Amino acid sequence: MQPDTMSEGGTDELANLRVELDTARAAAAHDEAVLTQLVETLHWDGAPRALRTVLPLARALRRLSGGGISSPAAPPAAPVGARRGLPTRIAMRLFEKTRPISLPLARRMHRVLGRLLEREEKLSQRDPAPGVAPATADLLRSIESAMLTLALQRRPENS
Repeated sequence: MQPDTMSEGGTDELANLRVELDTARAAAAHDEAVLTQLVETLHWDGAPRALRTVLPLARALRRLSGGGISSPAAPPAAPVGARRGLPTRIAMRLFEKTRPISLPLARRMHRVLGRLLEREEKLSQRDPAPGVAPATADLLRSIESAMLTLALQRRPENS
């Protein structure tokens, strides 16, 4: 093979790849324009039939919810902390400041209450049914203890 033939074939292939890249860029730009129009106006003439049937409902919901659309790069309307009520924010700040004291105290209280309930046999799983294997009773005690721990550690905004 001659070097000239090799370079001509490579040049042709490079030209074909550039044309293919330009075509792909144009298609991507068109798709971006269509999707931008869809997000902003909820209209798409060439949409599949299922989407065309849902778009009027989406437009109605947008009008009912306040109408505005924010761009994806825009920050949210209000920070999460500002959506909470004043008492909740105060309680969360207080908890953040007293966390090194309140969490160990809560853990100790959990242990004390668990032992008191155990002594009084108030925990339902502490009295296994007759015929239950000891391993099953231990498993039930572990699950119950984990549930109590999770209940105490649950944050106020999750409840």
